[in-house]
Amino acid sequence: MNVRRYIFAASVVVAALYACNNDDDDGIISVPPRDEAEQQADEDPIIQDYLKTHFFTLVDNPANPDFQTVQFDTIAGDNSGQTSIWDSGLLETKTVTNQDTEVSYTLYMLKYDEGVVTERQTQFADSTFVTYTGEVFYDYEDDDGDGIPNDGDVDADGDGEPDTVDDSVTKTDSDDDGIADDSDIDNNPGASDSDGDGVIDDNDPVDNNNPSRRVFDSAVTPLWFDLVNVVEGFREAVVDFKGASGFIENADGTVSYNMDFGNFTVFMPSGLAYFAEPQNGIPQYAPLIFSIQLYGSVEADHDNDGVPSYLEDIDGDRLVFDTDDDTDANGFPDYLDPDDDGDGTLTIDEDLEPDTDLTVDRDGDGDPTNDIGDGDPTNDDTDGDGIPNYLDTDDTASRDD
Repeated sequence: MNVRRYIFAASVVVAALYACNNDDDDGIISVPPRDEAEQQADEDPIIQDYLKTHFFTLVDNPANPDFQTVQFDTIAGDNSGQTSIWDSGLLETKTVTNQDTEVSYTLYMLKYDEGVVTERQTQFADSTFVTYTGEVFYDYEDDDGDGIPNDGDVDADGDGEPDTVDDSVTKTDSDDDGIADDSDIDNNPGASDSDGDGVIDDNDPVDNNNPSRRVFDSAVTPLWFDLVNVVEGFREAVVDFKGASGFIENADGTVSYNMDFGNFTVFMPSGLAYFAEPQNGIPQYAPLIFSIQLYGSVEADHDNDGVPSYLEDIDGDRLVFDTDDDTDANGFPDYLDPDDDGDGTLTIDEDLEPDTDLTVDRDGDGDPTNDIGDGDPTNDDTDGDGIPNYLDTDDTASRDD
């Protein structure tokens, strides 16, 4: 599914191979990715403009009566009196900074329900039970990703120069709004602009207010999503919400959740989505919209070593799969490595503290009273150097000794 984040290494290798090509490469030209800071500076005004010129409506969802779906429409014509998303009172922002590039991104979150206060706080490596809809902002016959369709764009290829219609005519943009004069409703007051995006219908092939056109992925039946494997904007939004207070099992085997689950829409820049990696239905440099319902979350321990996966983020960047999170440098990040420090003693066996709960049979031998360890390898530090045993090659004591 498109929400999942796939490894970028392959595209980096391809780009490197292209860069090494010589003049005999049959015209293949390598196009390096755009500068992330510059792209963010270009996209944020586009997102803000969308939030200021669109309103939302919650409508009944026949496919899943547990939640209403959200639809967005332009504030224009019969909808001129609607309150914008920007002014709804439900919109909040969150800053997410990439530690490697030091680029700061803004997530915009439209919060319908934050979930139940007493439920567990979702962590960035959790497994989450969700439904969702993912959509793009605009019609992407839009090569430069600025929200203006190619036919109406004064600079459709994004090279900084007005495009030419033919050898003798160059497009003009007298009001400097990015829309070519021959396509700008401001310059053609008698023309029709049915979707209110400023581009006349003759040069705007798709209605921007058709919600089904923009949807690239959705799930109306709840499914489990591992937050480790989704795009950063999705993950960083979900962790601000909690699940429902409970559910009932229906006679037909389905489950109905209490109507107090986390329910929200997140508007994210491409730098927190797929950036330069095109996906099915999503072009390069596309800001995205996800409407998400969070029914619950479960603390994940991907390698079953007794350490929750979110605590195996050694460098604190909220990503658990990078090289900085591989303590023993064996090619497996700690959250997938049962022996994090590579000292020959499994992480789970480096849990030496006395068992504090004698009702839990931790070793599975049928006797909960003879277990060693309290279920938490992070609080065992035999040599007292401040590094827990499971990350310290100096400490190799095992609960089996």
